[in-house]
Amino acid sequence: MGWLGYPIAVAIALPVYLFVLGVLPKSLFRRFPLRAVVRLSRLLELTTNLLWPLHAIGAFVERSIFARAKNPPRLFAGREELKLITIQSEESGALSPTERAMIHNVVDFTAVKVRDVMVPLEKTVSFHPNDSPQEVLKTSEKSGIDRFPIFADNAEPLGLINLYDILFDTEPSRPLRHYMRRIITASENESAYRVVRRLRAARIGLAAVVDSRQKSTGIVALEDLVRQLVQG
Repeated sequence: MGWLGYPIAVAIALPVYLFVLGVLPKSLFRRFPLRAVVRLSRLLELTTNLLWPLHAIGAFVERSIFARAKNPPRLFAGREELKLITIQSEESGALSPTERAMIHNVVDFTAVKVRDVMVPLEKTVSFHPNDSPQEVLKTSEKSGIDRFPIFADNAEPLGLINLYDILFDTEPSRPLRHYMRRIITASENESAYRVVRRLRAARIGLAAVVDSRQKSTGIVALEDLVRQLVQG
């Protein structure tokens, strides 16, 4: 066939190569993922062990030749530079005004402290552990609030009351201490972003705020933190 053999061989081999090594394995793994992995696990483990010395040598060479700098360059110098870039992107049409505003809110939220969002203690609706559930029901009906902090006589945060715990109780006549859930405390100077993560991890919607002397100064709710993040 002479020189025509090369293009003919490529024309025949290329579809076979793409099908056998590309399409077929992906289709099989999508249809039988667990079965295929189990059957190939021993082969993969053997291959990993055989190629491990080469991998170690390659990693050593990479570290020796392309040693990383101790202080890698930062993508942005600070919040203001990132905000300036988003403004320029909005002017060029790459970002919409809404997208730019959301990015600004997220960037600014990292600097927000709990004291900027919290409700002061004198404006907080709270209860004592000896109060009755009926008082919570009446207050909730008037205010629309479904979670309340429980404070001791000295304003020490003791726990949290969830309205639904009372509603689902068949005999809601016991003092509030029987319905108390745990509550977490946050410092006034603590990052609002960190408190959001703590509240979500604990699955609690409310935190008591304390000052440097561990004295209660207010509360902060998860919805208030999220509103600050979204609206700025």
